Amino acid sequence: MGWCIMERLKQLRESKNMTQVRLGIELGVSQETISGYEIGKATPPADMLVKLADILDTSVDYILGRTDNRYFNKLNKSDLSKQELELLLIFRKLPQIKKERAIGFFIGLEE
Repeated sequence: MGWCIMERLKQLRESKNMTQVRLGIELGVSQETISGYEIGKATPPADMLVKLADILDTSVDYILGRTDNRYFNKLNKSDLSKQELELLLIFRKLPQIKKERAIGFFIGLEE
């Protein structure tokens, strides 16, 4: 497991305000197991990666470093409402600086 993956697991867990103990409880493993994943002593098996992605609200691809988009493959187009699709189309037309502002705005609304 590479450095990027270890860092991502820790960053994702912390972004959810979860302790290693809490994440371990949700996954049915010990805090030591979670610590091992985060410091690179152990590699989560495939079924555990799927559970981690679900709990941490991301994709396995993001955890594995296959994409830098945290939400890549998290949504299926058919899962989106008409309103969500409309927002996505507007967002795609924005210049990068405005996309960053919009993301910040939505993160602020979520908190």
